[in-house]
Amino acid sequence: SDGTVMSPATAPSDMTTYFYNRADYSYTIQNILRYNTTIRDDHDLGIMAGYEEYYYKQDTRNAQKKGLIDSSVHTPGSATEMQSIGGGTIDRSRRSFFGRINYAYKSKYLFEANLRYDGNSRYHEDYRWGTFPSASAAWRISEEGFWKDNKVADVVNSFKLRVGYGTTGNCNISDYMYVTSFKESDYPMNNTVGSPVYIVDETLGNKKLKWETMRSTNIGLDLSFFNSRLNITAEWYNNQVDNLLLKSVIPSSTGYKNQFQNIGKIRNRGWEVSINTVNIQTKDFRWTSDLNLAFNRSKVLSLENGIESKTFSVGSNRSGMVNYYAKVGESLGDMYGYIYEGVYTTDDFVQGTDGKLALKDGVVRPEKGTPQPGDIKFAANGVDKDGNPQFTKKETKIGNGTPDCIGGFNNTFSYHGFDLSVFMKFSIGNDVYNATKHSMSPYAAFQNVPTEFGDHYYRMIDPQTGKQATTLERYKELNPNEASATWNLSKTNSGYITYPSSYYVEDGSYLRIAQVTLGYTLPKVWLKKFMISNARLYFTANNLATITGYSGYDPEVSAGNDQVVCTPGYDSSTYPRSRSYVIGLNLTF
Repeated sequence: SDGTVMSPATAPSDMTTYFYNRADYSYTIQNILRYNTTIRDDHDLGIMAGYEEYYYKQDTRNAQKKGLIDSSVHTPGSATEMQSIGGGTIDRSRRSFFGRINYAYKSKYLFEANLRYDGNSRYHEDYRWGTFPSASAAWRISEEGFWKDNKVADVVNSFKLRVGYGTTGNCNISDYMYVTSFKESDYPMNNTVGSPVYIVDETLGNKKLKWETMRSTNIGLDLSFFNSRLNITAEWYNNQVDNLLLKSVIPSSTGYKNQFQNIGKIRNRGWEVSINTVNIQTKDFRWTSDLNLAFNRSKVLSLENGIESKTFSVGSNRSGMVNYYAKVGESLGDMYGYIYEGVYTTDDFVQGTDGKLALKDGVVRPEKGTPQPGDIKFAANGVDKDGNPQFTKKETKIGNGTPDCIGGFNNTFSYHGFDLSVFMKFSIGNDVYNATKHSMSPYAAFQNVPTEFGDHYYRMIDPQTGKQATTLERYKELNPNEASATWNLSKTNSGYITYPSSYYVEDGSYLRIAQVTLGYTLPKVWLKKFMISNARLYFTANNLATITGYSGYDPEVSAGNDQVVCTPGYDSSTYPRSRSYVIGLNLTF
């Protein structure tokens, strides 16, 4: 594609034009060979082998030129002065060899083994390939004679135990992270701006990057009751991730800001439960429900070079900064900052005969200086020289972005030709750091501010004098609800609001009506004359409603940067999910 941008000048010789071209090329090759056989009616054997290859290439070229010969012609050759030129190429490829063996004896004893050998161009050639085996076994107890002959089979008509262990690889990094790349910039030379130069990128390459590997252990059971009117699947899992791939901050003395590294081990352990029920089933009406629940707990097992903790900072002072810590022995997603305890009120002070204010004994002292009524008060984490509690800017845990439980609940109804499906999803127990509110302070010009700042800030100016109040009594009169007021607009607070604090941490639990679909299948007798075997009209509403106590746009946020595993629950003006409506028709001939 080509684009042209003209400067305000009208003369063709002063016009600037920009040219851009991009070409994409890709292919996928997949070959699979399968063999299945049954031996003596009791032994079922399946063998599969395959090969897959994927390749992608992107070429971009761009140029900016000045001095068009003819204003009606915008091609690279129609301009006389080259101002900038650039472009790049991305090559990406992966190859996989894989195989699987399935074996079953009388459909009671099941076994499966898999092996993958994957290669990816995102790693250096010395670490490009990884081997990932897995195996699983299952026992259908309900197929045993002792089960079928027991009365319990009338209630539990299916019972299966299963266990599995395997490894999988992850290559979720950008291309060419094993080399240090250069980027184009400009440097003024001979009093001329725009002389092109190339400088190293802020990310240092790492040739020793290797596959992130997850080792999974699963133990589960599948149960069916009352002729499959009630079906339950429960699974315990233990997933350990080795050689975790993360972008790490490195010392500035290296000349770089960060580097992708394999930094340690984490563990995710928990339960997943699925329940399916046939609630009502008659000749004309059917109602079924599906409930899925997941409970996960993470733990950091180790970090690189034996360190005990690692910091992941998200945002900046004015855009809502908070620190996440990954600490050995603790869970991921912990947010750290300072605990907000409201504002200093007139009850925290005494006033001397000279009119000066002083904090009462036992009241939290700020980091430095003497506060005013309406200044932000943070929880104490130290003691001053007089034995009074003091805020010392020592960070503490203020929240965790990982939910205690996530799930989905779907109900399906059918009556004659009508069908209705209502799907809801939910999250319980997760915190969200509302960096959107953090960044919308009343100190910045020309922007919206949260409603709590509108008319609730602590008043310092006496409208009768136009000057700052001087007595505790007058402060109290100006702020009759001072304990619930938002901080005053002092210079001190303009600094305090840049601190990460629990004020911006909110409960991110929610229940979302994610999708509702109403359909109608036309009677087949209506369709015969049109040679149509099936026709269904439907209407779908997506993201219909969300029930939550979160004050931001959308509680379902992911992370503040590409470190998704370590920084969940960060909301910095995340674009909310849109509501959409779909009307459709499905035809089968």
